[in-house]
Amino acid sequence: MLLNIGSFILVILITSYPIFYIYIYKGMLPKSAGTILVPVLAAVSGSAFGVAAAQTFEFDLLVNMIPAMLFAIIVGMAGGRGFGLQTVANGALSGLLGAMLGTVAGSLFFKSGIVVMAADIAFVVLVFLIQKWLDGQFTRKAAKTKQSVKKAGYTGTFMLMAAILVLAGGIFTQKNQIVASSIGQPQSQQAAADEENDLQLATIDITAAGFIPGNTEIKAGSMIKAVFNVKPNAGTGLKLVSKDLNFSAELNEGRNMFLLNNPQPGTYDIMLEPKGSKCTFTVKAGSK
Repeated sequence: MLLNIGSFILVILITSYPIFYIYIYKGMLPKSAGTILVPVLAAVSGSAFGVAAAQTFEFDLLVNMIPAMLFAIIVGMAGGRGFGLQTVANGALSGLLGAMLGTVAGSLFFKSGIVVMAADIAFVVLVFLIQKWLDGQFTRKAAKTKQSVKKAGYTGTFMLMAAILVLAGGIFTQKNQIVASSIGQPQSQQAAADEENDLQLATIDITAAGFIPGNTEIKAGSMIKAVFNVKPNAGTGLKLVSKDLNFSAELNEGRNMFLLNNPQPGTYDIMLEPKGSKCTFTVKAGSK
């Protein structure tokens, strides 16, 4: 969690520097450069913030987008205010687009510090390149910076708006098909032994992606304590059903504990209704 919090702080601080730089030296910066720089910076920052939000919070995909979108809008407006209303609009829209894409991309990966670190490294490199490009604009000859710049049309703004509407519609209608944490999630685990209580312990998370991990290996010969940890983004009205183990139970958000008394060797299927996800308990013969 500290790494994730640090990621938010990193994104905010590093984004603030070019914005402050633009504000101080905007009189020396060609307007054409500002109209390119601000939307790119907002999109990159919004994407990085979206990845961090998706990797940190356990909420629904759409809820996770909100902080990233707000941050991206602020970046676009703050960076573009010295270059006119159109740049402000393009910056905010580009930031929104980046935040949405970043949150979706971040939610596809299993929550891991490696994902957060990779996103942060990519963000730092991109902002460094943006800053280098910005520095290069000040080396242009004064004659070039004083050249009249043809007023840009609103085609780009309308294209950004259309892209956001299409992406937002796709995310809203297909959010249940976007399998969260589907990349990099563990496929199997070994139940831990509690020799003092003669138990085997297994914790299975239930998220929007279903069961994580999908299989739990257990040794025969002792009672099993299985904890199904239902995350907030998993939804409501969930039920565990297993014909193999002959039980059906409703699930609540949080930890749901079940005790299985000395199951025999074999593979037992457990279904999550109404989602249709499945996990298995593989009981293997062996010593305690």
